[in-house]
Amino acid sequence: MSRSMRLNSPIKTLLLFVMALAGCFAMLGIRFLFTGRLSQTFLARNLFLGVVPLAVSLVALFVFRREWKLVGRLLMWLLSVVWLVFFPNSSYIFTDFIHLIQRGLPEDVSPNDRSLANMLVWYDIITRSLFAFVGHFLGLASLYVMHHLWRKEVGGLWGGILVAASCLAAGYGVFIGRFVRWSSWHLFTNTEETWQSLMQNLTAIDAWLFSIGFAIFLAASYFFVYVFKKHLFVFKESP
Repeated sequence: MSRSMRLNSPIKTLLLFVMALAGCFAMLGIRFLFTGRLSQTFLARNLFLGVVPLAVSLVALFVFRREWKLVGRLLMWLLSVVWLVFFPNSSYIFTDFIHLIQRGLPEDVSPNDRSLANMLVWYDIITRSLFAFVGHFLGLASLYVMHHLWRKEVGGLWGGILVAASCLAAGYGVFIGRFVRWSSWHLFTNTEETWQSLMQNLTAIDAWLFSIGFAIFLAASYFFVYVFKKHLFVFKESP
């Protein structure tokens, strides 16, 4: 008997993701109704990039299930690299809280003030939290798919090592995105300069501090997804 991975009710799972994304965009729409200004659109762009790793992981799963032998395995590992390039985008939105920290509140305004200006601060906190949560969850779901594929290919130990390495690489990717201001797309559109920046910052103390902290955050988050994996996927026995 062999075990193959499939989505637990694909239609319902897709509906769940669509509803989550719709909720995020609804938050931006409601803000527009109250202020008359279309702002925070960068959150939508960042969330779109956060969807990419899940899409790539599902393509890798499709390829893996085709059983195309050597060609399929090579393609699956190639997709693993592409997935890793975009994986940091899923949780990058957490760093967007820095804009709210910078904006802050006037010194003479209480956090409990009920003015529209103060409520917009709270509303923006909630909005960023939702975008960050949805993007982060999509990334963890994609990591779970890739983890399953790696375990099938190289075993449980190396699969776990690849998960840990992916979390650390993602932490570094978020650092590069936030502080060096390179995005995943730059690896394809500005390859030479992007790789130079990646190599130059590998020895920076602040890069290691941020990357390790973010990696622990990702790994701890993934632990809960892995433990409750049966709520996301089921295994179907096949002869």
